[in-house]
Amino acid sequence: MSRRPIRPLRWLSALLCAAGLVGAVAAPLRAQDTDADGGLFDRLFGTDPAAERAGQAADGLALPALFADGRLIADTIPLHDLGAAGGACVAIMPLLEALELAHAATPEGLNLTLPEPRRTVAIPAALLLPSPSGECLPLADVPGVLPISLTHDRVSQRLVLTPRAALPVLMRLAREERQARLRPETARPAYALLARPNRIAELWSADLGAGIAVGPQGRQLSANLLASGGLLGMAGRIGVGLTAEGRITPGFALSDARNTPDLLGPLAARSLALGDIAAPAQPLIADALSGRGLIVSSRAPWRADLIDTITLSGPLPQGWEAELWHEERLVAVTRETDAAGHWQFGNIPVRIGANRWMVRLYGPNGETEEQVFTRLVGTEMNAENEVGYSFGIVDGGRPLIGTTLAGAPAGPAAFASIDWGMTNDVTVRLDLRAERQGQPALALGFNGALGEGLWALTGARDRKGGYGGMLRLARRIGAQDVTFDLARHGRDAGPGLPPPVREFASVMAVAGQGRIGLGRLSLPWQARFQTGERRSGGSREVAAARLVLPMADWQANLALGGVREGSTPWLGTAALGVTARHGDWRLRSAVNASDRQGWRIDGASISAARRLGRGGNVALDLDWQADTGKLGGGVIFAHQLGPLGISASAGREGEGWRAGIGLTIGLFRGPERWRTAPAGIARSGAVLAEMFVDEDGDGVRGSDEVGVEGGRFIVGAALRREATDAQGRVLIGGIAPGPDVDIETQMSSLTDFTLRPAHAGDRLALRPGEIRHLPIALRPTGSIEVQVLLAAGDRLTPRSGVPVILRDAQGQEVARAITDFDGFVLFDGLAFGSWQAEAAGQHTSRLILSRDRPDDAVRLLLPPA
Repeated sequence: MSRRPIRPLRWLSALLCAAGLVGAVAAPLRAQDTDADGGLFDRLFGTDPAAERAGQAADGLALPALFADGRLIADTIPLHDLGAAGGACVAIMPLLEALELAHAATPEGLNLTLPEPRRTVAIPAALLLPSPSGECLPLADVPGVLPISLTHDRVSQRLVLTPRAALPVLMRLAREERQARLRPETARPAYALLARPNRIAELWSADLGAGIAVGPQGRQLSANLLASGGLLGMAGRIGVGLTAEGRITPGFALSDARNTPDLLGPLAARSLALGDIAAPAQPLIADALSGRGLIVSSRAPWRADLIDTITLSGPLPQGWEAELWHEERLVAVTRETDAAGHWQFGNIPVRIGANRWMVRLYGPNGETEEQVFTRLVGTEMNAENEVGYSFGIVDGGRPLIGTTLAGAPAGPAAFASIDWGMTNDVTVRLDLRAERQGQPALALGFNGALGEGLWALTGARDRKGGYGGMLRLARRIGAQDVTFDLARHGRDAGPGLPPPVREFASVMAVAGQGRIGLGRLSLPWQARFQTGERRSGGSREVAAARLVLPMADWQANLALGGVREGSTPWLGTAALGVTARHGDWRLRSAVNASDRQGWRIDGASISAARRLGRGGNVALDLDWQADTGKLGGGVIFAHQLGPLGISASAGREGEGWRAGIGLTIGLFRGPERWRTAPAGIARSGAVLAEMFVDEDGDGVRGSDEVGVEGGRFIVGAALRREATDAQGRVLIGGIAPGPDVDIETQMSSLTDFTLRPAHAGDRLALRPGEIRHLPIALRPTGSIEVQVLLAAGDRLTPRSGVPVILRDAQGQEVARAITDFDGFVLFDGLAFGSWQAEAAGQHTSRLILSRDRPDDAVRLLLPPA
């Protein structure tokens, strides 16, 4: 926001403009814009002199800055208030100049020339109103005549521009941004990653829950505790549960995960977990296995969908420039070539699914050329020459502490997986699993992309010496995905194998999903057919289909299925579900039917749920089962009272009536003491931001430094709704642990525009359950206004277009600006201290900004050239 004061000479000039006496500064009024007594102008804009202030101006004049895509286009654009019912109007000539639009005045209005495609648009004279800043256009009429919309933020005094077509100023700024990428020293540096506190052991947060239920079996109590903390530089998690049967189930795990492969030295690992863990599934030879153990992997858990990076290259003629675009977003630009004369873009992230990049080449004489690169990546594919691994040992079914809850524990097993990207289109994977009994199991698979489809071929040898294989083909046809699976399993049918391997000796399946376009609607569908030879003898065939009809306020789901065992007749099933919204209510209903010697209804259900104000909801359920003829259902109520979560339920089941009540609460460690929060805080990351006025500039909140209320933050790319309280503190929860996240202060949320954060933002990485205290020191700032005048004898003439440099106490350049038509520049957001301005070799005296004098104004006289 610009805070330039309005000088008396300026408002006098404005009044002269209004009378049409200073035509060189503002366009003269048209005859149709005035009435006989000349009162139209006064009724619209008043007669008081212009006097800008924060927010709404006394006479309706404000000078907001013009922004587009987060970039400043113009420092001050005159904006006038038309009254309570009239909105606001923007001075059209300064706006067109800022947008760099060619324009010409005609008796009918203004004709504008727009590029790409080149065309002319007109602003009718009837839409233009008189103002002290010349003709102005009501904001409400801007989208009707210009390919833009303007939004006035009165808090931050910004005009936010949203373009609907190419604008010269945005094209120029985009070009300048591309040029800046060629000079990395001018690019904005990334925020520094905040280091984690270096402590041997600490407790971050905890979730507690307790409940009591009364039913036909009597009264039952339950409780649970989940706590997160740090131990020896790793993230720790402790869980303790008390079941309704009175059994205590403890759990403990330590883990570490990083973005870079610098864990465990030469192993180049990214993640490590020990304690109560879960081993990953391995194709054909092993299902996921939980128990006490250890896992080491070269992949961070949160990067499961990231297939590292690749490099693109191509020929680049002399003097040409190459830009890399992804999903209509500029990623990188280069003019440099390698030894072979090729452009090269490296470290390009590749994600699962279809990846599409476009390289646009620009020649020195306006030539353009485009090259498109696509790559289809499956869940088991690596970039070329990328190697990933994981290995460990797990005692399936046995916890680290306490006795097993499984009836037949799977026992200890060692496992290892390694995958290697042979080419960009083919990845090979080797899996090993060794258990106490039987021979080591091994699986070798190839995964690749062919055309626009994916394929996978896997062979395996199980613990009993049996051999098996699996083939999968997947392809996208338009908006539909089709998958074909064919598998032959070995002799092993133990409990540690995937369910299809345990049940079937061989399986063949065809599945599809997608969307069918039907007029305005897009109908999602799913279908699947599977046939297999069962290990127990015979065969089983399954067919199923599902279609969804999505409407504005309601949705219908139709599911049809059938099962056939051997040569027996098909057993059909059907289900119809309907959901709808009615005001604050969410309504659901379903009917199930089956074909057992004729179609009949098996059951039906209906439910209604409603959200109650903030943090509460209620749900009513009713169901009917045809085989028993009994009705069941109940009511559930939940509400959040500050950090305390309360839930209650009552209903009838087949065994009789049941009722229960539950309580939950979260705890976390603040800077001085433990604090309460809603449950769930121990499962994700959170930041306790503390915003205060840093009067002494040391970055630490003193006992006499006040908090800032109402401050909000941008976390990642999202504006969070939480705001600081009267003490300047706010807990921002639900942050995904693992990846780095940037946190910035939303400047428009600060009511005191003189306050600025000590640095633009912070970057940090959270661990599960970690609560990081983040001080946000706001420092009072000031402003310096400089007017550059040409001194010729006894005449002082304002000079426009003169570069003015602002230097700090050490003489270093801090900011640079160009004088406006009156010779003014404004430097704001300046820290208190000594400053000096310079223009055309002339220097001002030392300017001292302090708490007592936060703003200063100075003239800089230039001699005749």
